[in-house]
Amino acid sequence: MSRKVEKRPMTDDQIAVQESRIPDIALKAFSNAYKMALANGASVLVAKDGQLFEVTEKTSIALRSIGTYGNLKSGTRLHINKSSKRATF
Repeated sequence: MSRKVEKRPMTDDQIAVQESRIPDIALKAFSNAYKMALANGASVLVAKDGQLFEVTEKTSIALRSIGTYGNLKSGTRLHINKSSKRATF
């Protein structure tokens, strides 16, 4: 005799609500990972204002300039062509 409780299937609205939380969860996870890396003495690469920076707890060193993709709408999927190393939409 099984004591396993059967779960009711989720509705489309319930799934949509949970999926809408993914960007906030991802933002918090990246923020926490960034803070933990700096607290542990590691360096982090950050892209800001067309520059690639190596950031530590005490310093921020510009490594090189980088190109921009322009403005992307939330949810845009990028496809990277390995031969040209340039993303397409």
